[in-house]
Amino acid sequence: MINTVLGERSSSNLGVTYIHEHLHVAPDELERYYDYTLDVPSKSVDEVKLFKDAGGCTIVDLTPLSYGRNTEALRWISQQTGVTILCVTGFHKDKWLPRWFDDLSDEEILSELAREVETGIGYSKVKPAAIKIGTSLSKITYREKRAIKLAASIAVRYQLPMITHCDKGTMGLEQIDLLDAQDMNLAHVCLSHTDLTLDPVYMKKLMKRGVSLSFDHVGRDLVRFDEDRIHILRDFVESGFGGQVCLAGDMGKKSYFKSYGGKPGLDYILTDFKDRLLKEINEDDYWNMLVDNPHRVLDWS
Repeated sequence: MINTVLGERSSSNLGVTYIHEHLHVAPDELERYYDYTLDVPSKSVDEVKLFKDAGGCTIVDLTPLSYGRNTEALRWISQQTGVTILCVTGFHKDKWLPRWFDDLSDEEILSELAREVETGIGYSKVKPAAIKIGTSLSKITYREKRAIKLAASIAVRYQLPMITHCDKGTMGLEQIDLLDAQDMNLAHVCLSHTDLTLDPVYMKKLMKRGVSLSFDHVGRDLVRFDEDRIHILRDFVESGFGGQVCLAGDMGKKSYFKSYGGKPGLDYILTDFKDRLLKEINEDDYWNMLVDNPHRVLDWS
């Protein structure tokens, strides 16, 4: 069973899944991060409907503690669209760690994370389906190392999958080392944003360690129709790594949502991108990246 924002459901019913998206975000510095602020649930409903109409079934919202996570909004979006939505506990990178992070002991932070897992989040007691950690650009700060250690402890205790933030795709190997040191099952770890490096050698090194990758910046190169990413995905399939790639968009900005007047929209991976990618890989490999691979990461059983 998998925890969704509307309760438990069978993992076999998740269907086409984006493993890294944002449907409701409200960072503290709203003016500076205006484009990142997705705080109009009706706009997210319109956007999620595009995803559903294109064949989408499940979205993992990766908005963690202290970044504007709103499980009540996610519940309403799920109810209005019929799309399954999963939420997370855990932390973003150093800049977005909670204000109380330095004031609480390790035991107190573990207790707070455990409470979210066991009791649930917010008024409706929504239980998370995964846990998030993040690291900064080209470095891992002391506070991030502490957050990773604590989050990994909870992930191991409750058998929660972990989906990470690699700033601009960096520090993936270092994240793996830290998680491995905490006995985290790397088969249930998915590193995000590594496709930003456009470095297939680096990404293969990560996958050789046993993790999966959230290949989640498709739709950012609409001038060249994501040509570089399509070539990398073909290489992964041909070299035997297709089973460790999860496709997503990480389209947590107004400028990416059609409902706010942006592009390419949440339906892009299932429409235009699909048409181009299927010229390079077969359809089974494409659907594995959207169905089988994310389900294998998420479902510990």
